[in-house]
Amino acid sequence: MYGLFYSAIDIAFILQDLKLGCREESKILDSIWENEKSLLSKQYRDNKRKFLLDIYQWSHYILDKDAIDEELVAIQRDLKHSDRTLQLDQLSGYFSDFDIFFKSCRIKILYGGIKFVCIGFRELLNKYGYKRKSPLILQYIKHCLIFYHLEVTIYGRGSCDIEIVGIDEMLMFRVIS
Repeated sequence: MYGLFYSAIDIAFILQDLKLGCREESKILDSIWENEKSLLSKQYRDNKRKFLLDIYQWSHYILDKDAIDEELVAIQRDLKHSDRTLQLDQLSGYFSDFDIFFKSCRIKILYGGIKFVCIGFRELLNKYGYKRKSPLILQYIKHCLIFYHLEVTIYGRGSCDIEIVGIDEMLMFRVIS
């Protein structure tokens, strides 16, 4: 369940995807801090400064990944002098996390000015490396829907149970009030 809480890198990737200006991004971060504190990783719930600094650190990394990767040795040396460390495994394998989609839906809907997120079920599964819907994936999706207070509907029809939705259906995700 720990992976379901928002991390700094999750929010940095979501903000990058929204393509906002500095002021809009700052407003969204303030809103997330005020309204989503219970969904933040434990290390950020009582420390807004750490929350913001870590998000900005990851945002800079995302924007200039190639140059930073080239300088990784120097960065690690500099961080060592300031009693900080950089875990190399933090920099790879991130996109395999299926829950980032649901985190992104919630933030985009609540703070990005959109009413819903649409995606084909097959496209959603393929995006995260899955070919078919297995009972474990469906169970995890249901868990994410509950955790992030999301509702899934079939585009143009209405509310549905994710377990019986066809793989070629277009899904709409909304935040439940």
